[in-house]
Amino acid sequence: MSEEKKQVSRRDFIKIAGLAAAAVQAGGMIAGGIAEGKDSESYTGWESFNAGTQSFNRKPFEVEYPNFHPVAEVRRPSHLTDYVFGRVGVLEGAMEANPTWTIADPIEDLGVPPPLVAFYNKFPERLEWDYKTFKETIPNNRVDRQKYGAYSILADVYESGWGAISPPSPAGPPEVSDFQISGRGGPGPLREEPYKFKSSALAAEFVKNLAHMYGATLVGITKANIDWMYGDSWRGTEDGYDHSKMPSHWKYAVCVGVPMEWDVLLGNPQLGTSSDAYHRVSMAAYRLEHALKHMGYASRASTPRNGYDLICPPYMVDAGVGEHCRAGYVITPEVGSNFRTAVILTNLEMEMDKPIEFGVKDFCEKCKICAEQCPSGAISMADSYEGLEIRGYEHWYINNGACYNFWRESMGPMGCRLCVANCPYSRKDNWMHGLSKQLDSRDPTGITSSSLLWMQKTFFEHPEAIDYRRVEEGGQFASYRPEPFYLHVEDYLDMDVTPLPYYNKGE
Repeated sequence: MSEEKKQVSRRDFIKIAGLAAAAVQAGGMIAGGIAEGKDSESYTGWESFNAGTQSFNRKPFEVEYPNFHPVAEVRRPSHLTDYVFGRVGVLEGAMEANPTWTIADPIEDLGVPPPLVAFYNKFPERLEWDYKTFKETIPNNRVDRQKYGAYSILADVYESGWGAISPPSPAGPPEVSDFQISGRGGPGPLREEPYKFKSSALAAEFVKNLAHMYGATLVGITKANIDWMYGDSWRGTEDGYDHSKMPSHWKYAVCVGVPMEWDVLLGNPQLGTSSDAYHRVSMAAYRLEHALKHMGYASRASTPRNGYDLICPPYMVDAGVGEHCRAGYVITPEVGSNFRTAVILTNLEMEMDKPIEFGVKDFCEKCKICAEQCPSGAISMADSYEGLEIRGYEHWYINNGACYNFWRESMGPMGCRLCVANCPYSRKDNWMHGLSKQLDSRDPTGITSSSLLWMQKTFFEHPEAIDYRRVEEGGQFASYRPEPFYLHVEDYLDMDVTPLPYYNKGE
């Protein structure tokens, strides 16, 4: 248990618990918590992109037509003339082919296409500006960058990551692909001399801030560990590659996480999806990989969209992102178990984070909600993980065969994620759940966790485990909570719809 939790004495905590109990009685904490849980402002980990973010009432300001209308013959825009990047690209090539040409000469003598000749003759001021771009602006910018360019190095690094939007799987072994930057012209080498940070602490601070700006909600840094790497088939490697030791540049692991959309999550197992978080965490990780390479450091991202060379949960634990839980993954203080992960291996020296303990192990030992709700029985009901050994380590683990079997049975997007949806830690960021997390993580008596579990099991309705199964097996294709708006097919599509049995009950 953490030192912070141990610092609260039993006597002091009983006083705190007494105040909390009074607040429950006086304020209707349970009813308040239900209301708070429905508030989109409490979505944790990323801005809500649902329709509620458009708050201005546009109805009183509607007009029949926009304020622009044609007053002459309409001409459609052209990439060659109206699109400035296309236009100046053609002009640059023509000026390079005709180095003696000046703006005082006829535009017809430059050899640009006839439509561009007509455009410049009609808009001579555009030619003046485009000519100035190559004769004055660009040369001046080269001088300025030579003199002041160091000030924009990290801005260039930040900008470079945003261009990395399609994570490819490494095309070669780590010793090759980790040292190449992907670009339009194909992979290119890293900088010969990496940018040097003033300290490992500042390097970690910069990388974490960058990861957050690229879309990561959770970030932690730890040391690369051969025990957490797959024993074969690292991406880009061929038969005969030595997987018994890590490449020398795999020194540090940057662990990032992004939550799944909160309302869709509760529609599991039939009606939810992981795709939103899979894509967002993959893009965040790939952008960070690209930025690290832009600074001259080797890096390799393992993500849901371009594959893994490692297993993420132990890295997340080592990096202090969260604690290992009964269901086999990691629970965090911020978003509980509702997140998807990626890991970026690099040789940039950074200050590392330490593992944390905030009560998950003790909570999981008494909770068992995920195991009780699991339709496949894949999650252990053991009171503790003592004696549960896998790959040489003692911890809870799931029967992944049984788990995957139910994946293929469930309706809607393939998967389940029910254990994430019903985990008591997977809660939004509101006053009730914030208070609960603060109290439980500092409670040496176990009163808080027992009370929270009693409330969840007593006041929050949910299907039984059998209800999630197929109708032919005694189930009803149930989901943990009602489906999100986009799955109300009968409301949107003009077609006959046979609702899933669970929703025929009107629940």
